[in-house]
Amino acid sequence: MKQKTLATLFFLFTFCPIFAQNDFKEIDTFLEKQMQIWHIPNISIAITNKDSILYIKEFGEDNSKGNYLIGSVSKPFTAIAIMQLVEQNKINLDDLVKKHLIWFETNNKNISDKITVRHLLNQTTGLPKNAGFFTPQSQNQQEIENAYKNYLLSLEADETILGKTHIYCNLNYQLLGQIIQKVSGLKYADYVNKHIFSPCSMKNTFATYQETQNFGLKNGYQYLFGYPIKRTFEYNNNGVAAGDIASNTEDLSKFLQMLLKNGKIENDSLLAKSTLKQMQTPFSNRYGMGFSIGDWNGLPSIRHSGLTKNYSSAINILPNQNYGIVILTNINSFYAVRKLMDGVIIRLNKQEKVGYIPYEIYVRYALLGLFLWSFGEFLMRLNKWRKLKFAFNYSKNKKTIFWLFVNTFVALSWLVIVPYFAEIPLLAMPVLQPDLGYALLVGTFIGILSGLVKYVIHSSTEEKI
Repeated sequence: MKQKTLATLFFLFTFCPIFAQNDFKEIDTFLEKQMQIWHIPNISIAITNKDSILYIKEFGEDNSKGNYLIGSVSKPFTAIAIMQLVEQNKINLDDLVKKHLIWFETNNKNISDKITVRHLLNQTTGLPKNAGFFTPQSQNQQEIENAYKNYLLSLEADETILGKTHIYCNLNYQLLGQIIQKVSGLKYADYVNKHIFSPCSMKNTFATYQETQNFGLKNGYQYLFGYPIKRTFEYNNNGVAAGDIASNTEDLSKFLQMLLKNGKIENDSLLAKSTLKQMQTPFSNRYGMGFSIGDWNGLPSIRHSGLTKNYSSAINILPNQNYGIVILTNINSFYAVRKLMDGVIIRLNKQEKVGYIPYEIYVRYALLGLFLWSFGEFLMRLNKWRKLKFAFNYSKNKKTIFWLFVNTFVALSWLVIVPYFAEIPLLAMPVLQPDLGYALLVGTFIGILSGLVKYVIHSSTEEKI
């Protein structure tokens, strides 16, 4: 008996994380401070080992009840569903996508005839990132397939990086959702509910808009130049496989427990250990199959983050430390949720604490200031032109023409710089980040127009710039 007790204690101290109450108090203080810095209405967090939830808490003054949309944290569920079908020999990873989706064809047929299921999982299809912001609107399956077919025909995959380079594109995982339906004979939501959610006892996780609305969603918010504004959005079920599953920290903790136990659930397995290992082996750019893999502050990490129009999320497993973390927020910020995750990991592992500067918030302030300044300058120039009775002349002065070109170039450059650092295509910005998107589009237009008015004024008065 004594030997069994010692063996149990050895197991607990060796394989289970031991956190002091002060660790959680530090996390409480950290998250409360970050909520103020980032203007986050609510944060929900859970820390779990493979057997039980060690810490779970909701922060915030918004008392609305319900789940959070988890964005691209949906992708691991889609990848697991595909790999279950692989284990059942219903799919081969090197099957051509056309084998299961006969309508699959891009602008370059020679390339699309080479794209496989593995390429979709690894996101190495060569499809451009901005293609991931398309979702069919119909609920009729034939119309959905036609919409995908027509859209794919407008795209050209990059053959030089096919199977080599990771380009994150939601369309890859939407197509995997279509394959799951075709091969299993079940709708995507029915499949993941039967084969993933239910076995993991995730009783309040949903993959349809209707179920999500019936259960309820925590109020979602979007930044308006740094300040959270409550916004609600409708979506359909066609994008769920890539990013619209709704869940909560308790259910996602159960999902992480399954992953920490190498696919085991009670007396069964959701996936074989070897299959999970394959999924969690990075292929390109630290991405495997539905998971990002790599060091986090020097610690091996298996993770994914997610962003929707008004929620952001992150899951992170630290396999050597034998625990996982779930963080859900009801604000649309990748950067905020990543900094929250980083701060929690640092405190749990007694690493050197760092301060986080909310650059994203400052960029929003700066963009608002720049927009207002540009608009004010435009109004002053317009008034000056009015005093000239809107005289319209052309100048051949090289210096005047040069500065017109510079003004136009600077205005247009913002359309490239901000989407690049925000990691969002320009045309998707008004939807996902409306303050940035509309400020960019309207601000650029005003900037160009202001430069033209300045040119006309100088041409009319023969002033030098």
